[in-house]
Amino acid sequence: MSVMNTQILDGKSIKLVPIDESLGDGLARVLRNPDIWEFTWRKITSDEQVQGLISTALANQKNGSQITFTIIDKATERIIGTTRIMHPDLVHRNAEIGCTWISPDYWRTSVNTEGKSLLLHYCFEELKLIRVEFTVVANNLRSQRAVERIGAVKEGVLRKHRIKSDGSIHDNVVFSILDTEWPAVKENLHYLINDKYA
Repeated sequence: MSVMNTQILDGKSIKLVPIDESLGDGLARVLRNPDIWEFTWRKITSDEQVQGLISTALANQKNGSQITFTIIDKATERIIGTTRIMHPDLVHRNAEIGCTWISPDYWRTSVNTEGKSLLLHYCFEELKLIRVEFTVVANNLRSQRAVERIGAVKEGVLRKHRIKSDGSIHDNVVFSILDTEWPAVKENLHYLINDKYA
């Protein structure tokens, strides 16, 4: 089921702006950094591949199959990454948050935590979902810790779930947050954003 979104999600230090063609060049500059792709199933090594990612994101945003955001640093108005809500299903009230690719300059800051907070708030309080999922590559321990830190529950492992361009196969780990868990997660996120990173 498609979901159309034109809403800007405004946070403390970042804002999430629905992707459009005017933001493509700035986003491409971020996504060219090879460090972003080290622990993903993608191997992005060329400008053509970067442009392909952006074109796909724009198409999915237009047809409503995904809600794709550009992450902007409010202090500088600099584009610093992207994130999205995937597979939104308003019948079964489920979605997945993923494809979060942030400039390494902003790793180990509040940006990822605040981005997740804004997306989860939108999912649970605007879309009225009952379950939000995260899927993380099995060897990406940093991202798994980040998802667990905000309060997501590990559900299991999808074995041999992705094949990389080099032919290697890897597992994915599935986490989720339920609507009944959202109040506690929301409180934890508020602490992390306003106290831990203050």
